[in-house]
Amino acid sequence: MVAKRHHFVPKCYLESFSVKNAKKKKSNLYAFDAVERKVFRPAPDNVALQTDFNTIDLEGHKPDAFENAMAGVESDIGPALVRIVAAKSLKNEEDRTLLLNLIGLLHIRNPRLRERFRGFRERIAKVVLDVALSSPQMWDSQVKKAKEAGFMPADADTDYDKLKKSYNPDDYKIEVPNVENIRTEMETFDHILPLLFERKWLLAKAPESSAGFITSDHPVCLMWSEPSPARGNRGPGLKHKGTEILFPISPSLAVIGAYELENAEADLTEEEVAASNGTVAVFAQRQVYAPTMNFKYQIDQSQPPKGAALLIEDERFKPSP
Repeated sequence: MVAKRHHFVPKCYLESFSVKNAKKKKSNLYAFDAVERKVFRPAPDNVALQTDFNTIDLEGHKPDAFENAMAGVESDIGPALVRIVAAKSLKNEEDRTLLLNLIGLLHIRNPRLRERFRGFRERIAKVVLDVALSSPQMWDSQVKKAKEAGFMPADADTDYDKLKKSYNPDDYKIEVPNVENIRTEMETFDHILPLLFERKWLLAKAPESSAGFITSDHPVCLMWSEPSPARGNRGPGLKHKGTEILFPISPSLAVIGAYELENAEADLTEEEVAASNGTVAVFAQRQVYAPTMNFKYQIDQSQPPKGAALLIEDERFKPSP
């Protein structure tokens, strides 16, 4: 049977933010949904997934070939996360390498980024089509090239006046084949992984008495270290100096990666953990996950940390486009 429900955030990672029920032999976490404005208690297997996210249509390969390949990668990452949490350390080089691979995969392979890539390609395609339909002469030239290249059947209806009259860009949505999405993502992953290794990583530890860190369906938080009006709306990139990556590993541990840091460990205060949780909530695509309802979060640094129950009504916790 071919699996259709594919996690874009691995279950082995989400397990760290769940609580196991020994009697029922299963685990659950608290999920805060910014769209439905509700809190519920799903199993890690039932969140951060999308139908056919990894399905491919490629001659000579099964539809779930890539999903199975990712499962193999996650079978190595899961135990590494367990060891890191148990040791409270990144000193094991192999485990640290697997952690950075996970961060890279989560950063580049997620529905939000896929939709941004699709939207970009759609805008380009519509510009090209607008130019092609700008005159009968231009249209005839483009049709000839398309037919010669085999992109258009010889008997296709290419009547310019008919197409020009009926064409409305808003009536069309460009869809990108999944195999093309995955190819682009893996090529990009090969490019960004060395950038993650160039950064220094601070292992941040939550107080033992605290509910600790939370996570989300988009847990890699890349941001500028300090705000600057000179940047305008320019977003940070992995190559940019003066940027930080925040990534929660478990309720007790998170990592912060930056070019300006040193590889080190630090014990955070409750307020610093709350600020980290506020960042995670803002970066979430739709949902935030935690093992309990006891965590604190802080989005507005001018206000004190708030309790978890208030997050679901917080207008700053909203689905990201």
